[in-house]
Amino acid sequence: MRPCSSAVLLALLLLVTASVARAQPSLCQNPVRRIELAASPSSLPELCISPGLSTTLLFDQELAKDAVELEGRERFQRVEATGGMVVLVPSEKVVPGERLRLKVRFTEAGTPASVEFVLRVYRDQAERQVEVSRPPAPGTCQAELQRKEEELQRCLDQRASPPPQALASLAALMMETAIDPRLVASREVTSPSLIPTPAEGLAVTRVMLHRSLSRFVVEVHVTNTDPEKPWMATGATLLGPSGAVLEPSHVLQLQPLEPDEFGQVWVEATVPSAGAIGPFTLEVWDSERTRSFTLKGLRMP
Repeated sequence: MRPCSSAVLLALLLLVTASVARAQPSLCQNPVRRIELAASPSSLPELCISPGLSTTLLFDQELAKDAVELEGRERFQRVEATGGMVVLVPSEKVVPGERLRLKVRFTEAGTPASVEFVLRVYRDQAERQVEVSRPPAPGTCQAELQRKEEELQRCLDQRASPPPQALASLAALMMETAIDPRLVASREVTSPSLIPTPAEGLAVTRVMLHRSLSRFVVEVHVTNTDPEKPWMATGATLLGPSGAVLEPSHVLQLQPLEPDEFGQVWVEATVPSAGAIGPFTLEVWDSERTRSFTLKGLRMP
């Protein structure tokens, strides 16, 4: 057999290189990507950009004046920052496979004071919209939380003949849709990594976090996928960021979930300290403790 010529080897190398350059992770193709920033990130988020395609970053807080520091800025057709939005449009001068640094600074005090991204260039794929949320600065929301807590307590005091398990319970008011949603801070857990793979006979489909000044409620949407056995939550535990176990004050569910039935579970606990936002780990189980689910990395709103 004749050895491959250098021209053939070069052609093969070019084909492989082109294939790698064209490849892109699945996240590039998501219509909307959501990123929750950590106070001390372990790694920089990587975003997909492409020549001629716009990428818009939407932040939940105001950006500082001259907020953007962009490596290779002269090779972008458009770099615009206004309010809580940054728009990037690379020119044809950027090269697929190239990585560029982007730093964005915030106006309000808090942690982190700024955020950095790695912009990875692809030939024809870009993330078109990226929504970025930043943890609130400790103490900045305390007055508003105090006001909401007072209104919430009035609702609890005025509520006629509450059942014993629901006395002074934020979770019970939510379960009965008897509370104004504006009285609590709420957010949905959007990162799929926080929702576990389906346990045997159970599937978690949605997680909502609610917080008043002194109460913390996890609302879990669950489907009973067992073909025969009903399921009812009877107990739960919360593991705090310091490793301390928090005993929930209420674990509520309207009724047992029959096979293939969907429902909600509310777990309420007392906020451990003024600055504690997480992460927390929640475990919920039935009376036999044979069917349970665990949620990790939960952070208070």
